[in-house]
Order: sequence, then C-alpha cells, then structure tokens
Amino acid sequence: MISRKVFLKAALGAAALAGVGGTASAAAKKRGGVCYDTGVLHAVGAPLSRARWSRPQLEREIGLIADLRCPSITAFGTDLGRLAETTDVALRRGIRVFVQPRLYDHPQSEVLEHMAEAARTAEQKRHGDNVTFVTGCEHFLFTPGIIPGDSFLERIATIPSITDWAGVIRRFREFVVKAVEVSRREFHGRITYGAAAGADADWNDWSLFDLVGLDYYDHCETDAEYTTDLDEYRRWNKPLMILEYGCCTFTGAAKAGGMGWDIVDWEVEPPVVKPGFERNEREQADHVARMLRVFAAQPDVEGSHLYSVISPDSPHHPTCRDRDMDMASYSLFRTIRERFDDENSPYRLEPKKAWHAFQRFNR
Repeated sequence: MISRKVFLKAALGAAALAGVGGTASAAAKKRGGVCYDTGVLHAVGAPLSRARWSRPQLEREIGLIADLRCPSITAFGTDLGRLAETTDVALRRGIRVFVQPRLYDHPQSEVLEHMAEAARTAEQKRHGDNVTFVTGCEHFLFTPGIIPGDSFLERIATIPSITDWAGVIRRFREFVVKAVEVSRREFHGRITYGAAAGADADWNDWSLFDLVGLDYYDHCETDAEYTTDLDEYRRWNKPLMILEYGCCTFTGAAKAGGMGWDIVDWEVEPPVVKPGFERNEREQADHVARMLRVFAAQPDVEGSHLYSVISPDSPHHPTCRDRDMDMASYSLFRTIRERFDDENSPYRLEPKKAWHAFQRFNR
C-alpha cells in the first residue's frame, strides 16, 4: 500500500504538467464541526461499515455533537434512509448539515442515480442554507472509470504507474460535470464536493460549485505554511470548506494524515495493529487543537469538520495493544464494545484527549 502523501505528490505533478489551474455567523465559523459516518459500503456486496444502527443511538450521538457546540456536520454514508434520518435529527438540534452520499466502486450510472436521490431528499429538508449538498467524495479514487482498477484499493495501487495523467484529469472532469448537473437538477441550495487537497481539488473546476470543499490532511511544520498552502484554492474567489481533516491516535499520526488507518494489517484474521506503533492520545489532541486554530484564523474558511466524531467500526481494546483498532481511528471518542469482535454489539463511548481539546476550543 502506498502512502497518501506519495500518490498526492504524483497527482500534483501530473496536474502541473496538464496546466490545471447567507451562511453561518462569524462566531459559529470559529467553532469546529465534525463528520458523522452513517455507514459506508466499502465493497460491492459487503455490509455497511456501521452494522449497529437505531434511532435512540442516533439521537444520543447527535446530542453529543450538539453538546460540543458544533455549528455544522458532514453526514456521509451509503444508506440514504440513514442519511435522511441523520439530517432530520441534526437540523432539529440547530446543526447545519452537509449531506454527502457515498457509493464506492459502483458503475458511474449507479453512482449518479444514488446522488440524484440523495439530492432530492436533501432538497426536501432544506430551508435556506441549513443544508448543503456534497456531490460525493474523491471520485478519482472511489468511482470507477477515472483511474484503472475495479476497487478503490486497486486504483490507489495503480497510481504510481500511471503515465496518462491528462486522460485521468479529463475523465474526472467529465464525471464531475455530470455530478453537478444531476445535483443541481434535484437540489437548489449550495453545493460543493469533497476533494482531496493536492489531487482532485487541484484538477477541479470550482466555478461549478458554491464552495471549495477540501479533504485536508496535509501536515506543515508551521501555521503560516498552512495559509500559503490554502492560497492555491483562493484563486476561485469562493468560500473554503474543510470537509475532512484530522489524525489517528498513535505516535506519528499527524504526519501520516489520511493514511493513518494503514497501521492495521487487514490481511490477517483477526486484523491487528502492525508492530512499531504506540497509542498516543496526546499527539491526536495537539493536532486537532492546532488545526482548529489554523482554520479559524483563515477569514475565507467557512468552517471545518473533524473526521470523525466516532468510529464504531474501530473499537478500543484496553488491554491488548495489537487489537486496539482505535489507534487507527480519527475519532474523538473511544468505542468500547460489550463484545469486542461482534460488530453488532452494543457499545459505549469514552472521550479521548482530543475530545477535551475540541471542547475547549468550541467553548
């Protein structure tokens, strides 16, 4: 598995060769929001990433988000019923919702149909700007037909050998135009797209959107470097929205960024954390606090959403380091299952140090 840093660097080089060139209050903009995962279909025919789901559980978890004074969330997932239900509950708590449907590794026609239905439902719930529609996530990786490969893992592995980057960018842009047409037809509020900073965010024609939406996992040595890094997206003269950022819960996670989950060996059964990694809640907390400060200092950043508030599919094991899946999660809470290996098991949530850092910032 190559690192996110490697494939984004390759994509940046390709983009350069190709020549790619009524909202929240000021106080609310300074506060951080979060991502809420309703369950994603990570492979065709596989179960959703969140096996356990109920309305009382949803109410409790959105309540935890409201207690953090989050002005907005990104609600993402594959099951459109869950997305709609989450939107209803969040709106009732006064939380604005960025609705992002995700359907990985399905034919483009099915992805667009799924997107259209999600947009139609989101429009029914929209009043002004309380709902923003997000036209998917990093399609160059998760949608077939742009980069060779039947699955997103195959496409990631293919990236170092790609020579026809101009073709990749052309196919990506062609799909995005279709996604925008479908979304605009069904949804009449603001739309954006969850693009990977340093890759399809650089290829995208942001004139088609109302906000520049970034999945931002870059690591800079100084705060000033982040401002310079974001300057690339200011040329579109549109608000910036950080739809994802964060780091996992181990030493070195801040620099690992969006590939932090790769410390788990998923090829063995049961999966285990690879040797050489140590749990480190302080590093995660410090990184979260730093990024909240960085984004709040940018006048054109409308908001930021931490990935992710909870990760029920990555339970914490308090006594066995090799099975502590929470080390590879980006969540503010530890998930403690009653039955560790049972995805349908009831669970409780315990705040991590990152939760305390997030709470201090928002208050």
